[in-house]
Amino acid sequence: MNILGVFRGFPGLGRVVSGISILESLRDCYGYNIEIISYLQGNKYLESRGYTGLQEAIPMDYCSIGLLPTNKMGVHIHNRIKAFRPDVIVIDGEPLIIQSLKISCPDIKIVTLLNPSDVDNPKNDKEAMDYFNALYSLADLAIVHGLRNVVTPYKYKELLTTKTVLRHEILGIKNKPSNNIYCVLGGGTVNVGHQFAESTIRIASLCQKVAEELSDYNMHIICSSQNIYDAINENHSDSNVILHNQVLDATKYYSDASLIVTRSGRNTLSELVYLGIPAISFVLGCSYRKMEQEQNMENLHRNNIKVASMDISVAEMVKLCKLLLSLPKQTSTFKYGNDIVLNKILKL
Repeated sequence: MNILGVFRGFPGLGRVVSGISILESLRDCYGYNIEIISYLQGNKYLESRGYTGLQEAIPMDYCSIGLLPTNKMGVHIHNRIKAFRPDVIVIDGEPLIIQSLKISCPDIKIVTLLNPSDVDNPKNDKEAMDYFNALYSLADLAIVHGLRNVVTPYKYKELLTTKTVLRHEILGIKNKPSNNIYCVLGGGTVNVGHQFAESTIRIASLCQKVAEELSDYNMHIICSSQNIYDAINENHSDSNVILHNQVLDATKYYSDASLIVTRSGRNTLSELVYLGIPAISFVLGCSYRKMEQEQNMENLHRNNIKVASMDISVAEMVKLCKLLLSLPKQTSTFKYGNDIVLNKILKL
């Protein structure tokens, strides 16, 4: 059996990590042959996992909602399908590609992976939500995974809602807290607006200042791209601040973190809850993304993960860090959605 994955590679890695985990599990546990197509940050992640021969997108290949089916990357996808002849195609974050493949390859089963906010987000325009749901519902199977269940009035062929799909390497991590705090800025600084990049720099700068007051800890700031690293490095002087100019392997920082500072994305929050690591999570971005992040936080119900606003002072941030660092280790009861999703795909 052959299975192809097409995953949007911006603005962060949320569309990539879950999809890759599913495909690699199908390969390693069930003998599927797999191929994966992504671009931008997604290709960097694929390279870090040993994938080679990747096709890169150019600006004319994509818009704010993903790949355009009629430009070069669209042609590349169709050529790969003709050569690889997949039995199933798994797509995350590419509504236009779903529509294109249903026109050109109507006999191939298509699975779309969705964030709950892809299906239901009151902060997005109704007309936009109508459009997205119309395209997603073309798939043979739609899987909504995240921190909340959704009920939708739209007519899907088959719709499954479940807990977040976690990267399979996360499932084997045992967190042993040390004197390391990690500020994880994610992959979301490519193909984003100036305001989003600036807020990322503000979080990193805040962590630099907090490190001065937490001298017993090493503050690791994991920059998602070179521009963020360059901006932070200009004022880098503290000996207990360690800057990283690329995304680290998650098994590294999750293994010994005593505290994580991050954004309120579905995947990261789910991983933190599963591992029981204390965290400070910032809610930021456009109204659409802020609504999604606020809903994520509302559905956690965890006292070891606290939300912070962008106007938090250094003193308040230090106080919050000390509070979380003093908490006893949390026992995880998080039920991830990996097995449910795999079994559903196998039944296709």
